[in-house]
Amino acid sequence: MNAAPYSARRLAASSTILGACLLLGAMMGCGDDNPVKPPNPGPKYLASSTPQNTLENLRRAYTTRDSTGYDSLFDPRYQGTSIQSGMPLIAFTYSDERRHIGALANAASITSVELFFPPLTRTTDLGDPPGWATIQVQNVLLQVNDGTSSLNLEPDETMEFKFAPTTPSAGSPTDTTWHVIRWTEIAP
Repeated sequence: MNAAPYSARRLAASSTILGACLLLGAMMGCGDDNPVKPPNPGPKYLASSTPQNTLENLRRAYTTRDSTGYDSLFDPRYQGTSIQSGMPLIAFTYSDERRHIGALANAASITSVELFFPPLTRTTDLGDPPGWATIQVQNVLLQVNDGTSSLNLEPDETMEFKFAPTTPSAGSPTDTTWHVIRWTEIAP
């Protein structure tokens, strides 16, 4: 058997494979220019340096069912209430909020959670302790879907959030961190 033709065929095949690999590598790019590499999404949460940022963080934590992120947004003295026409007042505590987000996080049947707030305006309620802030919103979109059904808020429900500041707060760009201390839901 003549070894020269076999070596030439082997060399040609190896060269073809090497050429294809180099061409593929050039098409895909390399290093930091690799188009397959996902872009840096940035921080998951905003600094809770304003009540508006805290509410946006609440939205992000709730929709991703992040119990740790959600818990961190509430003051330990938190008190929530739900008022619905013809129904008794329902009161919530910090522990209740923790259990709620934990149940959402552990519910395998839930396929999606959506929460959107309309534009947020910060106000001050003279009946609150000094330094607190208030944001009142109406027509909040909240949907919890489990594949076969969807839980939605009443269209004209009003929510009022009250925020307590923590100052000084190391790491905050404003030297203040805001936490939800009251949350009132009023359904028609």
